[in-house]
Amino acid sequence: MEEMLALALTSVQSWQPLPNRQTLAVLCISSLIATAWLAYRRYRPLHHVRGSWLCKISGLCLALADFRSCRNDKILEWHRRYGPVICIAPNEVSVSTLEGTKDIYGTAHRWPKSNYFDHFMGYNRRSVFATKPYKEHQAKRRLISAFYQPSTIYKLPHIEQHVQERAQTVVRQISTNTEVDVYSLTDWYALDIITYLVLGPDYCTRSVETACPERDILAGLKQQQFVGSLRIRYPRAYDYVSRFCRVLSSRFSHLSADDELAAWCKQRTANAIKGPSISDSHSLLRHLLQVHESDKKKPPLDRQYIAAEVLDNINAAEATVAVTATYLIWRLTEAPEWQKKIRDELAALLVQSDGFLPFSELDSRVPSLEACLREVYRLHPASSGRAERIVPEGGHVLCGVFLPQGTIVTTSVMALHRDETIFPDPDRFSPGRWLDGDPLAMKRREAYLIPFGHGARICLGKALATLEIKVLIAHIYLRYNTRMGRSMTPESMRQCSTHDAVPKGLKCVVRFQKIDEEIRNHNAS
Repeated sequence: MEEMLALALTSVQSWQPLPNRQTLAVLCISSLIATAWLAYRRYRPLHHVRGSWLCKISGLCLALADFRSCRNDKILEWHRRYGPVICIAPNEVSVSTLEGTKDIYGTAHRWPKSNYFDHFMGYNRRSVFATKPYKEHQAKRRLISAFYQPSTIYKLPHIEQHVQERAQTVVRQISTNTEVDVYSLTDWYALDIITYLVLGPDYCTRSVETACPERDILAGLKQQQFVGSLRIRYPRAYDYVSRFCRVLSSRFSHLSADDELAAWCKQRTANAIKGPSISDSHSLLRHLLQVHESDKKKPPLDRQYIAAEVLDNINAAEATVAVTATYLIWRLTEAPEWQKKIRDELAALLVQSDGFLPFSELDSRVPSLEACLREVYRLHPASSGRAERIVPEGGHVLCGVFLPQGTIVTTSVMALHRDETIFPDPDRFSPGRWLDGDPLAMKRREAYLIPFGHGARICLGKALATLEIKVLIAHIYLRYNTRMGRSMTPESMRQCSTHDAVPKGLKCVVRFQKIDEEIRNHNAS
């Protein structure tokens, strides 16, 4: 019996595929060879580009930086460690030189945008921002470029009048010696102005002084910024998870804020098109509806495309102006000596008959305001930093480094703006650097300052943003001094690498004190 059991056990052991030591060794060596080969295949295209070896075989480092909303800071750190042309992911390169920036975004090469811009389509249409091929982008850009030119924005009195009126309304919401979240206030201000310009006076918002659904949408959009990397990398998974979370609790309603804005814009655009005053308003909507009227051979623009352009313009303009104005107020609050310099220069200007300081004077005769604004543009550019382009067929030599076709390449605006050879002590807020009398040094600084992009695809909204921000700052600092709110810290104001480059705390609380009251308090003490 024992012999039979022993024989059976021997038979079973001989049948089971139990690996011996030699088999295990072969399997381990084969796995290592396969892993090394796959790593080599991923590493090889950019093996000659400087950077972390891990970045050349895996996008994990960049993904982690995205999820932590510190992508731009991490890329700046890599540039300072490895140099001006670096590999940041297996098929992605970042550049931090002006020469490389001109190559990437100039008109000579006409590189297309990357698939990153697919995520900014509206209603299944591509606005100017979301259009990838160069020629198609230029054709769409020509449709609206004249509308946003400085000669249009600065010369039409009703535009400046509306901006002045909105800035005055902002000041009316401020009570002396009280703490105010200026990030929310500037967001509402920017929304009211861009909807006036895009939709016309009858369909614009009045969110500065009126509690309205639009305020809730804007608040949701800010919160949604921190899950933006998930939306970009895993759009389908994000859609399923966000729906599930919204069913569970209303606390997750911000996960659909972009859809709410899209629905709001679509309805408001449709109402404005049907409105009786559309043909009389100087609005982008009327401009797009009538753009081909003089050429009977061309059909009218697709209504869905027009709605997508309206959505993109509203979304981009309110976010950019709010972030920039907020950081300007924060920096001035930390540097009261610059508040005084601006106020002294404003006091020397002549007031118009309507009680406002004209923008033409603000733009040309208040150098301290211009210097502070430039310094905020340098330290806090209001963009994601992902102006990605694709190297065309045949590859390209960029700053002496060959990049194969299909490589995704972008300029690190943060690294360019913090180049120590151009901006000494680059992390310090120092508006005085823009008042330097050395023309050559000033010309170099201006060339390196690209908060609105570079080349043929520079942001069309620069003139409007400048008008809005300078008028608002003039209204505030002619009347008030600002001091930091008790809850504010440098960490809460750390700028995050989200699409709209929002502050980490999603608020900026400052305390306002009227000038005459502060003088009386000072004299009394």
